[in-house]
Amino acid sequence: MASRRAASLVLLFSASLWGISWWPLQRIAAAGMPPAAISVFAYGSVGLAGLPWLWRERKLWLRRKVLLVLIALFGGWANASFVIAFTIGDVVREMLLFYLAPAWTLLGARFVLHERLRPRRALAIAIAMFGAVLVIAAGGPLGNASITIADVLALSAGIAFAANNVTMRFAGEIPISCKTVAQMLGCSALSLAAMLATGVQVPAVSASLALGLAAFAIFVVALGSSTTSYGVTHLEANRASLLILSELVAAVLSASLVLQRVPSTLEVAGGLLIVVAAILEIAGA
Repeated sequence: MASRRAASLVLLFSASLWGISWWPLQRIAAAGMPPAAISVFAYGSVGLAGLPWLWRERKLWLRRKVLLVLIALFGGWANASFVIAFTIGDVVREMLLFYLAPAWTLLGARFVLHERLRPRRALAIAIAMFGAVLVIAAGGPLGNASITIADVLALSAGIAFAANNVTMRFAGEIPISCKTVAQMLGCSALSLAAMLATGVQVPAVSASLALGLAAFAIFVVALGSSTTSYGVTHLEANRASLLILSELVAAVLSASLVLQRVPSTLEVAGGLLIVVAAILEIAGA
């Protein structure tokens, strides 16, 4: 009981942290760093720093190395696509597309993990999703027929994130540290491949830019990924996907404050419903 409540609170913190991560991402990109290069440096540095833990725990994951590779691929794609989408696209629009993820997680949890969907959890998910619909309806971001690269990346990031959540839950015996390092290395490798494929050049890195990258790597990538891994490992996939919806609230509120855009009534109502759903889930932990 206590561990599930603790995991829920940790996941709420992690989701809120990711919800405001768009701001440092856009600041670093504005300083001249290509989005894919941000992933290579920030996620790659954390992954390399975690290699000793990965090697030390090799006896615990070698028999389940296929699952660890899947975590690296799913988690790596989710993070790499997330970084690019939220750097080049509209924050609220891409966050909403990304947060179709609970629907994908629900399908994976039901058909892969065979988790039973209890009435209370179904109600909480319904409330959260209705809140998301209200937020979408407020600005009509999905009404535009023009689909951008950022939109596609945000949508694919949500699908990969859901697949990663289900895989991490299924691989419960693999240490959290190993899962986190695998995601970091996967993100860095996929981003590097994208840079090589598209011919993106890395500009000269100034001291201030290097400091910004280091801060993002430590306080967002390392802290956010490790707390997310802890939460999704110790919670059912449906519960985790619901709590992570608080990231949407953090993103909408932070974008409204930083970009000086006043939330509409529908946005406020939708955000409150998502929060209510998360509280309902925690109360039943």
